[in-house]
Amino acid sequence: MKRALLIPVLTFCLPIGAQASPWALPKGSLAWTSVLEFQWAGQEFLDRRVTTEFPLDGFYSATRFEVGARYGLGQGFDLELSIPVQIVSFQSDPVILAIPDGSPDTVLDRAQESVLDFSQVRAGVADIRALVRKQWIGRPFAFSTTLEVKIPAAYQGPAGTFGSRPETVDELLEVVDEAIAQQNVEDDIALGDGQVDIIPMAHIGWASRGGWFTRAAVGYAWRLDEAGDEFRAEGRFGKLIARKVLLFAGAQLRYAVGEGRLIGVSVAAEDPSLPATEFRGLENLDLRELRLERDALRLDGGLIYRLTKTLEINANYARTVWGRNTTAVNSVAFALAGRI
Repeated sequence: MKRALLIPVLTFCLPIGAQASPWALPKGSLAWTSVLEFQWAGQEFLDRRVTTEFPLDGFYSATRFEVGARYGLGQGFDLELSIPVQIVSFQSDPVILAIPDGSPDTVLDRAQESVLDFSQVRAGVADIRALVRKQWIGRPFAFSTTLEVKIPAAYQGPAGTFGSRPETVDELLEVVDEAIAQQNVEDDIALGDGQVDIIPMAHIGWASRGGWFTRAAVGYAWRLDEAGDEFRAEGRFGKLIARKVLLFAGAQLRYAVGEGRLIGVSVAAEDPSLPATEFRGLENLDLRELRLERDALRLDGGLIYRLTKTLEINANYARTVWGRNTTAVNSVAFALAGRI
């Protein structure tokens, strides 16, 4: 009996990363999810190494609300669609990288014009995801394949700290006085990468009569618009307790296997711990050519509580623990899921 209760839980709940489920919905079943997620970070990963602090006391935060639905077509097929709305913010202390020369009467005015504020806020619909699933095997092991398409909404994609041009360090150094200006500040704070992904994946899953489950998936993301392709893998395991609570933990890996196009120059800091008043101007800058590619390993865990036979709530915590060209994000998410 426990196994009969566990399979529906795995089928339409676990809305955080629901695309990884190997279990398809029965014909005519409609499942829905709504997710509220909060993200924050004060660190980033550069060059696949340990985290470094954001310079100028920088802090990243984001709020995401996502609605999704799955519908069973029968014969092991179902469809899935998710639409997220996000607010993404980066806040840091303003800084003057160079005190201009001039007479005492003009230096103050020109210094005020030299203040750089890298704080950014973006809001809107992010990446819309559509997926078709085919479950080939049901018991005792489930096996399915999915084809997912990620389509960006009409938002501004990421760029270098001072925009997409100049796109190399050498080009930036040639026009440094013109490029490093407040009107050029863009940074890579964005709602997504602004390009289309096509992602086929294979999924396996197993659930025991004792309430244990595990699932895993591997796939490849073709990232269009000259973004770096990715190998993707994820896994999750958990235990059903007292027929109402499901505890789970998991991991998700994205690893770039191709070189993405240059999108500008990222301006990091040689010593990110220095406050704005001691930043030493251009001497403390670490210029890096930013490409549309990244690696990330994310660990997560949480629980699902079954309110009724067709309604459940989900609480989840996750952290990016390794990566490259990515933020060391912490996130807490809450979801409500149901089935008709």
